Amino acid sequence: MKNSIYIVCCLTLICLVSCSHRSDAHKGENDTITVDTILSNNLSPMASDTDLEADTLQLDNDTITCASKPSAKELEELRNLISNRLEHLGNNPLRQNVWGISVLSDSVLVSMAINSPYWRSEFRKNISTSPYIEFDGPSKPTPISELVDTIIEQSGIKLQPDSSSFSINSKFVTFTLSNDSKENIDFGVKYIIGFKGTDNQWYRLPHPGIWQDMGIVLMPTGKYEIKAAMNPRLNNNKAGTYRLYKQIRLDGNKDDVWLMTEFRLD
Repeated sequence: MKNSIYIVCCLTLICLVSCSHRSDAHKGENDTITVDTILSNNLSPMASDTDLEADTLQLDNDTITCASKPSAKELEELRNLISNRLEHLGNNPLRQNVWGISVLSDSVLVSMAINSPYWRSEFRKNISTSPYIEFDGPSKPTPISELVDTIIEQSGIKLQPDSSSFSINSKFVTFTLSNDSKENIDFGVKYIIGFKGTDNQWYRLPHPGIWQDMGIVLMPTGKYEIKAAMNPRLNNNKAGTYRLYKQIRLDGNKDDVWLMTEFRLD
């Protein structure tokens, strides 16, 4: 219902960022990994879609140090090399895992949705072994238990999956947010997907990129479709129950509230 939705401001959701400085928002803000469901020691290494020229530096371990400080020009060239090589990876999930490339004062920061030894090794094997590369991103599962305590059922406001189950290979899953209340509600495009770990705790499913939200107002009787990315090749999703968390604000209220609905992957 087009007349029931107003977009207040629109920015873009960026999944691969190339910037000239480091932002504090890059570090630790993204969704994270789980040892059993997502990570990687059990995930077969992905070959790149093209043969890439290897750097001359040989690696003996996961820690790289450099003897001299690179020039600004060298760092810019390294950033461009990384960006170009990532573009040539096609559908390789390594390309999806890297969502940001930033030039720092003495290194190039590569931001990953999953910053594990496996993915760092894949990066060095397929992209670059330069000693001037620094990796950033979460390395441990991020629990979302704090959200569970704030979930509120709102009369007349429903968040429901569009299907009883989705394929584990689904790139996206869809939901409908319905406003059958008497008030406007507003929200952004951000959402959180949750999965249950082996310890029965809920964790965030990794979502590459940064959120630059836009304000959306949903009027009474309005409906809004949410298209949530599952990134199956990166996350190695398993069959089971998942959750979608969505933050909204009721008209006239200062505080946001969380809605939650469950769905299955089979």
